[in-house]
Amino acid sequence: MLIACFILQLVGFSLGSLGWILSCITTRHAEWRLWLVNNTTIFSSGIAHVGIWKICFPPNLKISSDYGIVCCHEFNFNENFFPVEMFLAQILLLIATFLGGLGIFFTLLPPWHFYVGTIRKTQAICLFLAGGILYIIAGLCVLVPVSWNFYSVANNSSIPFPPSFHLPSFPVAQKIGIAIPLGISSVMFGLIFFKQKLGFVVDVCPK
Repeated sequence: MLIACFILQLVGFSLGSLGWILSCITTRHAEWRLWLVNNTTIFSSGIAHVGIWKICFPPNLKISSDYGIVCCHEFNFNENFFPVEMFLAQILLLIATFLGGLGIFFTLLPPWHFYVGTIRKTQAICLFLAGGILYIIAGLCVLVPVSWNFYSVANNSSIPFPPSFHLPSFPVAQKIGIAIPLGISSVMFGLIFFKQKLGFVVDVCPK
């Protein structure tokens, strides 16, 4: 039973850690929205990759001899032109990163103390559940902005970029980028982790 307990905790910890890593990648990824834009004064038609912390312009600058060059611009916190969903995503994903890391820390404590024999079952359960609850809260902090941005893409919502970006407020069309599926995957791993903790720790881990 002890071996089964440790295997389950290792699996849960691995899934939770993977979910946290994916949420970190989602936060910094530039491909939240893929904007198809027509010719502008600076760019030929192409795809702009719009993230919550960075935008990468279409890789076809008219003023450059290198046709495949990609120019990116880092966003500041709460840019003036941000729609609400992008500003909220910046805040909630930072919170998710912190809470997910804290959840990993709480989840890591019981196996170590089990190994050295300095923890009781009830204490271990409390730590495991605390880690699981933190993962759930972190998952919600990812799910809300990811879902909202998915909705915005589906409705071809605008972003009033400043004139210096040389981009229209509305794209010809837009698609979801890889960051949104990554965010959803991170939430799923967090939910699996919490379910595993809630369903098996009490029954499997011996006193």
